Amino acid sequence: MKIAVLGATGQTGRLLVARAVERGHEVTALVRRPAAAPWSGGVHVVQSDVAVPESVLDALAGVDVVLSGLGVAKGQDPQILSNGAELVVKSGKRVIWLGALAAGATAGALGPVNGWLLSKVLDDWEAKAVADTAVLAAGGTVVAAGMLTNKPYQGNGRLVEVPGFRRLLPPRSPRAGIAALMVAEAERAEFTSRAAVALFG
Repeated sequence: MKIAVLGATGQTGRLLVARAVERGHEVTALVRRPAAAPWSGGVHVVQSDVAVPESVLDALAGVDVVLSGLGVAKGQDPQILSNGAELVVKSGKRVIWLGALAAGATAGALGPVNGWLLSKVLDDWEAKAVADTAVLAAGGTVVAAGMLTNKPYQGNGRLVEVPGFRRLLPPRSPRAGIAALMVAEAERAEFTSRAAVALFG
């Protein structure tokens, strides 16, 4: 399968690339600064920027699935998330999008109080909701992660249905596990047009 990774040089994006390569897929990494790309071979690195729509659309030509590890770096406009989602949807490719638990498609999953607090603390809350909506409307999948960590993945992850999911505290989500679940969803297409919550343990 030909897989493109958006936000490929971010913490989760690098793991998405590594997992897709490990699984034997042909991988295109979309990066703003190719010099920052850590791969010496086996990955097709393409310079692209959400702020330059044509660069993203051109990079996605010929791929089967887009995995997004796109995040908002310090000082960046949160609209990069909604703009990025709308761009990959425009490409017509199947999209597996990294979302945040309790935002957008999983609103209410952590209860009304936690949801309200998170919406006040996180600048990208509204952009996350717009991104989720765009991806799901186009037949894609949103993988909602709890608190991201850099702990090793123990192979104990799974995706669960959003309806009925409720927790008071967000589950911890190892980035490597999120990458494994997103690549697996690209391969299996079990949650087409739906959001799923990533759980571990």
